[in-house]
Amino acid sequence: MTRKKFNLDKIAGNEDDISRMKNLLYWVHDNIEHDGSNGLAPGARNLENIYESARRNSCGYNCSALAICLTEALLAVGIPARHITCIPKGWETDSDCHVICISWSKSLNKWVWSAPTFATDVTNENGIMLHPGEVRYRLQHDLPLILNEEANWNNRVKQRADYYLKEYMAKNLYFLETNIWNQAEPEGESNHPQGKTVTLVPVGLTYPHANYNTSNEKWFWQAPL
Repeated sequence: MTRKKFNLDKIAGNEDDISRMKNLLYWVHDNIEHDGSNGLAPGARNLENIYESARRNSCGYNCSALAICLTEALLAVGIPARHITCIPKGWETDSDCHVICISWSKSLNKWVWSAPTFATDVTNENGIMLHPGEVRYRLQHDLPLILNEEANWNNRVKQRADYYLKEYMAKNLYFLETNIWNQAEPEGESNHPQGKTVTLVPVGLTYPHANYNTSNEKWFWQAPL
């Protein structure tokens, strides 16, 4: 129903999977403004409700709302996707976190970063798209990271890698939490069961708000079933 209502097949296009992911990323970014102070839309946490609420109330919503919308748009056209909550080391006193989306690329055989708040994806020096774990590793080891040229906030403020990756996201890539199920309406009340959350943590640490903790990168970034 989501695919039909928003004509997502046409928006995604019929080229390779990376092109389809990017087309949906920009569509969500261009159609739902980001307003971190406004939280989530009232009602169901799904693309239809968030989109229509933003139109009806002439407002934007937070990064979590946008990530949920992109996740559903990707799933609707058959691309596995989930949202990732990127949490700082000092989560007990630092309330700022960031929610992005990852999608499964069959052509690359891995998850890739796709963040609708700033319309971002991240690649290495060879143009290969990366997932948040790979971005974190490259930040730790001072390896090249390329932010896409289109990265911006609400089509008004351009984003640069030096700030967005090396300052803002570097702080927020300490704990990475996700729902273990790839499904529509991944949060809040729904007519289907919700999956558990698992958080990727540094060795020896735990994040108490997750159902499960793991330090196994390979397990956390495994292919979707």
